[in-house]
Amino acid sequence: MEIRDRIAQEFDKRKEGLLIFAVLLGFGFVVNVGTEIKGLYMDDLYLWSCYGEQSFGEFVFPVGSTRFRFIFYLAAWLELLLLGNHISLIVPFNIVVNALIAFSVYRIAVNLSGKRKFISLSLAFAYLISRLAYYQIGQMYGLMESLGLWAAIGILWFLYRYVNGRDTASYFLACLLYFAASFIHERYMVLGPVLLLALIMGSVEKRPRRKPALQGEPRAESDPSAGIRPDQGRSRSRTNRPAMRTADAVYAQSAERSAVRAAAQEKKLPKWILFLVSIGVFLLIQGIRLVTIGTLSPAGTGGTDVADTFLMEDAIAHAWEQVAFVFGRNSGPDYLCVLPFADSPENIQNLILASNVVLGVSVLCFIVCVLIFDRSRFFAHLKNSLLFLAFIALCIGSSSVTIRVEMRWVYVVYAAALLFLAYMSQVMGYGGVLVFAYVALMFQTETYYRSHWDNLYFWPNQLRYNSLAEQTVGKYGDDIFDKQVYIIGNTYGLDEFTADTFLHVYDSEGKADDARLLFIDSDFDFKEIGDGILILAEDPEHNAYLDVTDFVKKQRFNLAYGSYEDGWIDENAKIVFLNKETDRVVLSCYYPGAITGNEICRIRVNGKTMPDLIFTDNLMYYEIPAAPYQMISVEFSCNFHVRDAKETRGEENLAMIVKIVSDD
Repeated sequence: MEIRDRIAQEFDKRKEGLLIFAVLLGFGFVVNVGTEIKGLYMDDLYLWSCYGEQSFGEFVFPVGSTRFRFIFYLAAWLELLLLGNHISLIVPFNIVVNALIAFSVYRIAVNLSGKRKFISLSLAFAYLISRLAYYQIGQMYGLMESLGLWAAIGILWFLYRYVNGRDTASYFLACLLYFAASFIHERYMVLGPVLLLALIMGSVEKRPRRKPALQGEPRAESDPSAGIRPDQGRSRSRTNRPAMRTADAVYAQSAERSAVRAAAQEKKLPKWILFLVSIGVFLLIQGIRLVTIGTLSPAGTGGTDVADTFLMEDAIAHAWEQVAFVFGRNSGPDYLCVLPFADSPENIQNLILASNVVLGVSVLCFIVCVLIFDRSRFFAHLKNSLLFLAFIALCIGSSSVTIRVEMRWVYVVYAAALLFLAYMSQVMGYGGVLVFAYVALMFQTETYYRSHWDNLYFWPNQLRYNSLAEQTVGKYGDDIFDKQVYIIGNTYGLDEFTADTFLHVYDSEGKADDARLLFIDSDFDFKEIGDGILILAEDPEHNAYLDVTDFVKKQRFNLAYGSYEDGWIDENAKIVFLNKETDRVVLSCYYPGAITGNEICRIRVNGKTMPDLIFTDNLMYYEIPAAPYQMISVEFSCNFHVRDAKETRGEENLAMIVKIVSDD
C-alpha cells in the first residue's frame, strides 16, 4: 500500500504537467496531419546506409569526416535502432520530440512569466504551429535540428537562472549543454560569448534590504533568488491586500530565507573559476574538432566551407532576413521560404502587420511597466533583456555566415523570442492579453504557410520517394524483392546511390542484397514482360510514380474480344497491341488439331483485309507490315476450332494460340 500511495502522490503532483504535455502532443499531431515519410533519400538515406554498414563506433564517432556531431549521431543511432525498417514512424517520432520541446518551452515560460500558465501554454502552441518546423517534422535529419534547438534553449534557461542569483550548478549545466549543442550542430559553438556575458552579469546586483512588515502593513512577497515577484502579472489591487501574517511570522520567514541565501552564496565558486571552466569547455570542443576532422573552420551549407564563402555584406543581409522571419515576414525564393511576404494574400499580410503592431505595443508596455511600476528592478530587467537579445543575435549570426538562409535555422531564434515575450509578460499586468492577441493573429498565418510547404526545396522530392515506396514495398510487400524494378526515364534525377540503396531500407529478412532500381528508355527494352518485372513511370504533375506494368502489357497485347491472356483466341477474335521500333510484326499461330489443309483464318489489320492464313502445319508464322510504335488491331475469323475441347471461355469455340514472337 505504501508504494501505491507514493505512486498516487507522485502522479497527483505531476498530473497537471502530464495533462499539458498530452494537450501539446495531440495538438502537434493535429497541425502536422498530412506530413509523412515513406521513402528516404539524400541525407536521410545516406544516414540510414551508414547505420546499416558501419559499426556503432564508426557511426557515432566518424573520425575524418567533414562533420563531427557525435551527440546527434548517438541520438540517430538510437532512433534507427528503435524504428528499424518502419520508415513511416519517423514523422510521429519527430512530432513527439517537438512536443517535448514545446512542453519545455511551456515550463520555462511559466517561470519567466511569473507563473502565468495560460500565457505560457499559448506560447507553446505558437511554437508548435510555426511554419519554421517543416524540417524538424518532415525529415529524419530533423532530429538534429530539434535536439540542437532543445539544447540551445536549455542553455538560455540555465544562464537566466544563474544571472538571477541561482547557484553555480545552473552555470555548469549551461556549459554542459553548450558542449552537447556544439556536437549536435557546430553552429551552436557561437553561443560561447553568451556564457561569458552571463558570467559578467550574474549575481552582481545588490537588492535593497526590506524591513519586516508590521502587522497589517501592505507587503508584496518576493524571492530575489528567482528574479521574479510572485505578484507580477496579477491585478495590482491584489498586492495591496493586508498581509494575513503577524510581524513575528514575517520576520522569522525573512530571516530563514536570508540564512538559506547566505548559505547558498557561500557555496558559490569564484567567477574566475567559472571563467576558466567556460574557456576550458570551448577549448575542449575545438580540440576534439581539430583531432577528429582536422580543422577548426565549420563546414557550410551544400558542401561549402564557411571560411571560403563568407562575405560580410551577405552575412548582414542574411541576418536581416532572419529577423524578418521571426516577425512573420518571409523573404527569399519560394523554395526556401514557402512564399515571400510580398507575394502572400492581402489578408495574410494584414494579419502579419497586425501581429507586428501587437509585438511593438508589447515591448512598449514592458518598458513602461518597468520604468513606472518596477523601477527597483530596472537593472535586473536590463541584464535579462541583454541576455535574451545576445542569445538571439548570436543564433542569427551563426546562421548568416553561410551561402543562404533556411527557415529551419530560424526556429531556435523564434523559440527564444517567444521565451523573451513570456519574460516581458511578467511585468505587463493586464497587458499580458497582448500575448494572446499575437498568438491568435499568427495562428491563421502559420496555418496558411504550412499548407504551402510543398513549395519548399525538398518537399517535391520527398513526395516522389514516398510514391516510389508506395508503388513498390507498399504495394507488393516483401514480394518486391523477387521482382526487378524498372523506371521509364529518369527526369527526377535519381542518382546511382539512391538506385542501389532505396529498397534495402525495407529489407528486414536479408532478401534485398541484389535489389536495385534500373532505368530504361521505354518498355520496348523487353521482349516479354513476365511476373518478375515491375515497370514504373514518372508522373511529374503530381510528383509521383505510376505502376504501368499492366498497362504496358495491355498495350502490347490488348485482349479486345474473343482473346485471352494465355494466347488462346476464339473462332472470331480481336487483339490490339503496340508495335515496337521495327517495321514489321511476326505472329506465331498454333492450332493443336489435325491439319487437313482446309483450316483457313481470314485476317484484317487496322481494318484492312490481309492475305488469308492457311494452315499447312500446326505452327504457322504470319508477318504483318507495320510502322514503328504503331497501335495495331488484328481481327481473326477462323473456319475451324479445336475439336472435343474440354472448355469454352466465351460464346464461341477456342480456335488457336496466337503470340507475338518477333519484330526483327
